[in-house]
Amino acid sequence: MNAAHTDAHDSQNTSADSPDTSAEAAAASLRGRIRPLPAETDDETFLPFLDLCFNWSMDRPRIELEDLRYRSDAVFYYRGWGREGDIAVAAHAEADAQSPIVGLAWVRLADIDDVVGRADEKVGGDFAAALDKTGTEVVRSEVVPEGDADAEVEADAGAGLGSDAPAGADTDGSADADNAAAESEAAESAAVDLTPSDEQMPFTGYGWVAADIPELSMAVLPDHQGQGIGGALLDTVCALARMSGFPAVSLSVEDGNGAAKLYADHGFVSVGRNGDSDVLVRKLG
Repeated sequence: MNAAHTDAHDSQNTSADSPDTSAEAAAASLRGRIRPLPAETDDETFLPFLDLCFNWSMDRPRIELEDLRYRSDAVFYYRGWGREGDIAVAAHAEADAQSPIVGLAWVRLADIDDVVGRADEKVGGDFAAALDKTGTEVVRSEVVPEGDADAEVEADAGAGLGSDAPAGADTDGSADADNAAAESEAAESAAVDLTPSDEQMPFTGYGWVAADIPELSMAVLPDHQGQGIGGALLDTVCALARMSGFPAVSLSVEDGNGAAKLYADHGFVSVGRNGDSDVLVRKLG
């Protein structure tokens, strides 16, 4: 009889509290599926999610996964994972850490060797002001130049693509057809071949604003979107970044990318523009 009474009592409570109880259970279950990635994580773990970042828009030419293994603007975000400042959290399909990863968020600093000496005295009016920093404390991110639309594909969570090929000078005010054709061919090659080289300017990230602020990237597999995974990943990786002493995290999101709302809902604010993308920052202090 007591058992029957208890069952009825529990049933009534469950019926009355089911929305909150269900939400709390779902949140607890999701938290149990999110785990940090170890420093020795290999490249293959990142590539499916980097693929989603670079190919977020079906209206743009697809960048093949194999290309992401070599492009300088892609390998920047994952190659040699485990260096100082690297933080990543993964959402697994189940609480079991061995289950497949269905969502990933990670932050990375630009290599200090690539940013030393690149402070821009004119930065004070945009990124620096939004970050409450002085111009001398901020190292300006390179702006993506206007160029071939096929070569400018922004990523979902902070990565992007652009060509930085130099323009040829015409000292006498004219150019013959052969020179124009050669320059056109060179520009096309530069737009396609973005593999790292000593001749290229160092790439510091499309959403990068300062030497001490890591850039965030994030993606969730399509079949698992709409379940709150993205928000949970964002908050978790930001919490770890704060505990690591970072003052903020940044990212770049292209115009038209629906992920912008998620970032805004989780404390990111626009601090400037990079090409046709907003550069967003979330303060952690």
